[in-house]
Amino acid sequence: MNSAGDTDREAEGGHYHFLVRSPNPLGDACMALPSVRALKRSRPSVRITVCCRENLAPMWEAREEIDAVIPFRKGISPLQVGKLIRSRGVFDAGVLLPNSFRSALELRFGGVRNLVGYNRYQRRILLRTAVSEPAPTEETQHHVHRYLHLVAAIGAPTEPIGELLAIPAAPTPITAGAKEIHLGVCPGAEYGNAKRYPIERYAESIESLRRAHPDTLFSVSIFGSPAERAIGDELAALLSAPRRNRAGETSIADLVKELQTCHLVATNDTGTMHLSAALGVPTVAVFGSTEPAFTAPIGEVHRVIRHQVDCSPCFLRECPIDYRCMLRIKPEIVLHEMEALLAPVYSSS
Repeated sequence: MNSAGDTDREAEGGHYHFLVRSPNPLGDACMALPSVRALKRSRPSVRITVCCRENLAPMWEAREEIDAVIPFRKGISPLQVGKLIRSRGVFDAGVLLPNSFRSALELRFGGVRNLVGYNRYQRRILLRTAVSEPAPTEETQHHVHRYLHLVAAIGAPTEPIGELLAIPAAPTPITAGAKEIHLGVCPGAEYGNAKRYPIERYAESIESLRRAHPDTLFSVSIFGSPAERAIGDELAALLSAPRRNRAGETSIADLVKELQTCHLVATNDTGTMHLSAALGVPTVAVFGSTEPAFTAPIGEVHRVIRHQVDCSPCFLRECPIDYRCMLRIKPEIVLHEMEALLAPVYSSS
């Protein structure tokens, strides 16, 4: 995507303006953050605008790499999305993080002809740069590397990888001698039951944590979507106070603010898991039918719990057998990982 005209414009102090089409799922958008960071470093003077569903706009707006956001309502047509894009000016190139034909159509309707994306779903005719899928290795099978491979194809630097994968410092750090801990819990998973750790086991691990540290006040916030409100109510009923069910009551903007007040989060493999990790909140992630090698939270501070069985990973929404991968994770294992993250609190005792 480099040309003499591009170089001349930048030398004269102009900007090279990328339009990035965000993935729709929250978790995928979080895993795409390192690739956007790499894209920002790809040229001397780069502006990045993200086009995304309106529920994701607060997440992208909070990123320092992003100069502008074009939000759109779920359900509007590609032509309507294109009109929104045209109203925001001219873009030098578009980067399609989703694989869909629709996402390419949206940007073409928006007047963006210089498109890069994976060569999927018969959209080759719409792409200027059609990128072949990478061959995954043990080191690069995580989804974050798939997004990085895409931007590398147009010259974005993907080294040093540590800088691209770096997460911010915890917004509410765990400090020695803390007397109150705010614990976030995400017991649901819209994907299906095969990704949901039993709520009674979450409750047992949390109550065990309280019993083990009677001098510390553990305040629990339960997060989830409107569809998971009942799951939150069930968990809240099993927990002693203080606890509150925030499932269905937070937009992503609210969720960002509330997660930033948490000292740690215990969660299933969900979008909230990825958002928590991206914010730098220490996270305990429980995996069932999915594969941590592909979608584990990014960052060394986080703890992944997974009991691999003969049928792992199946990627099914509902288990046709007996939920063995989840049921073989005992509550004391979750307790152990939460206490590992809380070690600084008790380091002086």
